[in-house]
Amino acid sequence: MLLLFGALIDPAGVYARGPRPLAIIPGISAGYIFGAGISFGAELNYAPIVFDMSPGRTATGIYASFNYFHSKGEIYASTWYRTVSFGALAYSDARLMFKAGASKTLLRWGSENRNKTRSKKWTPEIDLSYDPTQKGTFFGYRLFFPGNACFGLDISTANLLYGAYRYNVDRNLFGDAAD
Repeated sequence: MLLLFGALIDPAGVYARGPRPLAIIPGISAGYIFGAGISFGAELNYAPIVFDMSPGRTATGIYASFNYFHSKGEIYASTWYRTVSFGALAYSDARLMFKAGASKTLLRWGSENRNKTRSKKWTPEIDLSYDPTQKGTFFGYRLFFPGNACFGLDISTANLLYGAYRYNVDRNLFGDAAD
């Protein structure tokens, strides 16, 4: 989306740099889902294609993440839900990261968590985060839809506010070094 916006402003000024094989950005996060509870997660971002456009650069790629979140639902007294998600990302000038993708939720329940229930379909998610210091500390908002009401979860839309640390393996991803 950021790439398209940049192309509309100055289509002649948008061009891709060579692929960057080390453009791996792992991360961990902790946050709070309103109406549910706390959340912890891990993610792996891969943004190998960098576009130069006025006034900066945007790296694009894919991501995958795994989150746990705690909730006191209607059926189950207190339990941990798991969410797996994947999709596309745009990472602008080491500050703003936008992700859009799909997620699926899993609940283990019963004696020793032997039973499990999954959401019946992949649901959309949107994630927007910002790093004010360009040192890997992000603050963000994620909107996703956990799935079935039979999970015993008393929310249908999850609004997650979180803090995350993301380490950019390619320290020169947005730098001026030759490709």
